[in-house]
Amino acid sequence: MAPKSDRTYFDFDLERDTLATALGGGIPKGSIVLITGKFGTGKSVVTQRFTYGLLQNGLSVTYVSSETNTKPFIDQMNSLDYPVRDEIYNQQLKFVPVDPLVGKSCPREESLSRLIEGDDLYERNITFVDTLSALIEDNEEEGLSIETLSFFQKVSSKGKTLFLTLDPNEMEEDIMTPYKSAADIYLELNAKTVGGDTERTINVRRFTAARGRMQDVIKFRIEPNAGFVVDITQVT
Repeated sequence: MAPKSDRTYFDFDLERDTLATALGGGIPKGSIVLITGKFGTGKSVVTQRFTYGLLQNGLSVTYVSSETNTKPFIDQMNSLDYPVRDEIYNQQLKFVPVDPLVGKSCPREESLSRLIEGDDLYERNITFVDTLSALIEDNEEEGLSIETLSFFQKVSSKGKTLFLTLDPNEMEEDIMTPYKSAADIYLELNAKTVGGDTERTINVRRFTAARGRMQDVIKFRIEPNAGFVVDITQVT
């Protein structure tokens, strides 16, 4: 499938939801997209929704995961009706679990260094690193976190788009702040329980060079066999 996106923006729209419309219609090429949220806010589902939408628009994706391995990832995507088995087989999607990336003979703490050294991780249009904060937490060298951020900025300056996810419970605020400042797009996920139901929101803290009109707050649900669903009852 040939990419539908133009030279400036990457499309991620799906007919089944309105996320792309709510976010202005596209992701600027060469962006660093930061998605933050604590456990239970829907970080993985939102990230997987972006992944599937980009793939369906003909783009190539590398997905680096500190959370899971290949089969559980495929199973989770299937449970959301985001099938990616064919895309993995034809290499439109390259899924890279962190443990095999580091290798059995290397400590997991070296994962940040491997992210910088792994040039093949940035060959495709978009690279996801989920969850980056877990890798930073594993590493005792704080300076390497900033070095990693500098590397990501160099990658994005070459027209590659990066999606990074961070859990604020896994890292100190002074380490997290430079990532927030460097992000071209910063989406903060929140969740709260109201009347026994979980209400989740995407709060758009920054969106540089938006393609069109966008919403500051997007309320959403997560449904089995449907995935990410924008709550149309929200008031904006």
